[in-house]
Amino acid sequence: MKIFEKKKELLNSINKASQIYIVAHKNMDLDAINSCIAFSYYLKTLNKESTIIIDDIKHESGVKKVLEDYSSMYKAVKSKDVSNTDESLLIILDTNKQGLVQNSELVDQFINIINIDHHDYKTSSIKKGLSIIDENSSSTCEMLTEFFEKEKLELNSKVSNLLLGGIVLDTNYFQLKTTKESFYYSYYLMNKGASMEYVNTLLKQNLDDYVKRLKIIASVKKRKGIAISRGKRNNIYNKEELAKAADILLTFKNIKASFVIGRISKDEIGISARSMGGIKVGKIMEKLGGGGDEFEAATVIKSQKIDEVVSSLNKIIKDI
Repeated sequence: MKIFEKKKELLNSINKASQIYIVAHKNMDLDAINSCIAFSYYLKTLNKESTIIIDDIKHESGVKKVLEDYSSMYKAVKSKDVSNTDESLLIILDTNKQGLVQNSELVDQFINIINIDHHDYKTSSIKKGLSIIDENSSSTCEMLTEFFEKEKLELNSKVSNLLLGGIVLDTNYFQLKTTKESFYYSYYLMNKGASMEYVNTLLKQNLDDYVKRLKIIASVKKRKGIAISRGKRNNIYNKEELAKAADILLTFKNIKASFVIGRISKDEIGISARSMGGIKVGKIMEKLGGGGDEFEAATVIKSQKIDEVVSSLNKIIKDI
């Protein structure tokens, strides 16, 4: 579903709201934070102020840079400081799962909700309020760009950079979930002043982190076009590291899907999964308690050893 198809309902909810809050998923990436700030800009053109809810304590390098570079363009609070929710509007971007929202209790706290996202809509998705889900779009930033173009919204270079950054991230530099619309709206944004040079600075990797990812990748086992890598048993990794390692594995010849497994806390093991589209990694992760779509997915498993998780994953893949 395209945003412009629900423009009337969208504007009606926005205009009625006494206060507007915007929130994305936990462990925000560039598509999440960039779409939040870009939508805040759109609301300002409607003479509506908004506040972004950010509970994340740590941020990946690109998100941290955006928060610093764009500090004058948004207001932010933690969810515990949100008030007057009965007449307020909560706009949830880049996720449609309550458990993935910065604070899942926000969904229950608000009566009025708008959900805009590009991930698969499932039985566990948020049912409350207005849902605008476009699974064919590469990213939430692409969805917003399409809407802004049709609205003839005047975009400056800073907002265009945000939107392009989200598209480039979620397509992994136009390698995944990329359509002609992804290329068109990237071209459109560059005509509005977006700079790939700036986007590249957001996506630059830390060398030490990259070396750590290469060590994970070095453990790869291949089977039927599927690559599985695992971190060291006692090492603690963040989810971003696992996801980027999975992205890298997918760039190699004859690899159709990748799974990277690593301990993300003392009693939790994470799996990041990526696919070129032929292997439905979202379905595989659902069997392990997680979720996602056919291109990217993840799960977190508690109170198991890495060997046990690898064994469980191999049993599921064996049946593909």
